[in-house]
Formats: sequence, C-alpha cells, structure tokens
Amino acid sequence: MQRYEVRRQTRENETIVQLVDRESEAEACLVPGIGAQCATFRVPCGAQLVDVLAPPPHLAALKADPVRYGNPILFPFPGRIREGVFTFAGRRVELPINDRAHRAAIHGLVLGKPWDVVEEGAGEEGAWVTCRLHTADHPDLEAVFPFPFEIRYTYRLREGRLESEIQVTNPGEGPLPMGLGLHPWFPLPLSDKGRRAECKLRAPVRRVWELDGLIPTGAVREAAPQRDLSRGVTLGELEFDDVYTGLNEGVGPGGWSRSTYTDPGTGVEIAVLADGRFRELVVYAPGSRGVVCLEPYTCAPNAFNLAAEGIDGGMTVLQPGEIWSAQVTYAVRAL
Repeated sequence: MQRYEVRRQTRENETIVQLVDRESEAEACLVPGIGAQCATFRVPCGAQLVDVLAPPPHLAALKADPVRYGNPILFPFPGRIREGVFTFAGRRVELPINDRAHRAAIHGLVLGKPWDVVEEGAGEEGAWVTCRLHTADHPDLEAVFPFPFEIRYTYRLREGRLESEIQVTNPGEGPLPMGLGLHPWFPLPLSDKGRRAECKLRAPVRRVWELDGLIPTGAVREAAPQRDLSRGVTLGELEFDDVYTGLNEGVGPGGWSRSTYTDPGTGVEIAVLADGRFRELVVYAPGSRGVVCLEPYTCAPNAFNLAAEGIDGGMTVLQPGEIWSAQVTYAVRAL
C-alpha cells in the first residue's frame, strides 16, 4: 500500500482536500475555496494526536473569519498598511480598511478568496496539492490593487512535516510591489497536559521594529532581555504582539532559519523552518486566547510606505514576467 494519499470530500458545500501520511498517521486538510487555507494539521506524538494548527470549530467560522485559524496566507502584503494607503510607481492606492481599530488595511487581499486546484498527487515525495489565484479571475482584486499577480501555493505532507512552496509571478506590464507572510495559529498549550506559563519560544532574532499602533515607525532597537528570542523565552505571563527582524541573518545561501515553540507538559516541539526569503518574524501570544503564532514575513508591516520614506522594510519588487519563490516547513517532534 502506498504511504501517501490525497483524498477529497465535501463538507458544508466546500471541497476539502486531505493529505494523508499513512506511516506517520499525520494528516492535513485544505480548503481551496476559503483562501487555500490549511484548516487542520494533525500529527501523532507518542500516544496522543496533536492539533498542530488551531482548527476552526466549523467551516462557517473559517469563512466568516479566515485569519483566525489554521495557516492564513498573507499576500500581497502581510501586517498593516497605515490608513490603507500607499504610493508606488507614481500610483496612489487606497485599500479597504479592515482593521478599523488601527485605521489600517491588514494581512493582504487573498484571505477567504476562492483558489483553483491546479495539481495534486501522491508518491515518494509525499502527498501534495497546488492551489492558484490569479488577479485576472478576481475583478474585485484588480479594482483595489492595480498590480496583477499570480500566486501558486503548494502544500506537501512528507514524513510527518507540512511543507509549503510558494511561487509568485508578475504577469503585468509594470513592476509588482509585494510581500508575503504566513500566520500559523498554534494552540497554547498543545494539550491539557501542558501549561501556558511553562511553554517556550526560541528564534534567531534579537531586534524588533518600534511600533506605533502596531505599525513600524521605521526605527529598529534591541529587544528587551526578557523578550530576546535568541536566548529562548519562557512565556510565563508574557504577552506578545511584536515584529522581530533579522530572521534570515547568518543563514547563508540556501539556508533556513529555525524558530521553535516547545510545550514541555505535552512533550512536543513545533519548528517553523523558513528559507532566506523571510526576514521578519511576528510573534503573537495574547492573554485573551490560548494560541501562539510564529509568523515568518518577507517584509515588515507597512513595507510599501517604509520604502517610499527611504527605509528598507523588505518590500520585494517583481519586474514583468519575473517569478519569485519561497518555502516554509512546519516540523513536529516529540521531546
């Protein structure tokens, strides 16, 4: 019997694509019609089945608020853009304000949009599905973001790991400003055996963007000692909504950064492995909800406006016909 398999089912009028690893008994469920969202990723660790990603209670909840569960894809910009306004290549762009509390546009334009499945399969290289979104198929996107793009996102389940391969193409006649982020929601703690206060975070970052209304001012400073993730941090009573930078420093050509969330009570470590395209790491651990997010970004929030001010916020510019790619992996191991 083949180790890997792709299954399909229909639930609440949505197609669910399930990637299955029979040997490790890991599985991931994707919802192409709701932002190509990976709604669930479950991995057995010892005698327990661990929800690596916080699942929605039902698909209606995911559809209503696609940024609060699973693995939201943040594109063509992650984080906030102040007042939802930026200017690029002589064009002033006004985006919908979807964070009214901070008067900002937040987390891109593809959340909740229907994506097309263009490829799926299973073999020695795992079980995979590739979803595609092209602005030409979404006039509402072209109306608010006048820079055409095509994004392809491949999820691959292999050896109990969930791998993401992202490819962006500029099909337009002018330059494309962009940034990409992922927003994985990890339950905190991972089971009723764990305790939030004992959970630990570690990442190769020690500098943070100074924020005003959760938007970078342009200044970067050293993180406070108790928030220096390069040394490792035990959560205790700490809450996070911080934007770190320098994630890809020192990784070298073709290198990857490694950020971890460890739940000693559950006996599980989750590693977020990101290739060198990812420069920022947003860490979110609110006191109001049992979740922690280690979010790899290719740029800082508000990067388009930072660039206009002469500040390197990590904005990427693709020329016509140019193709850009990146990879992220979520790996889980028992302690």
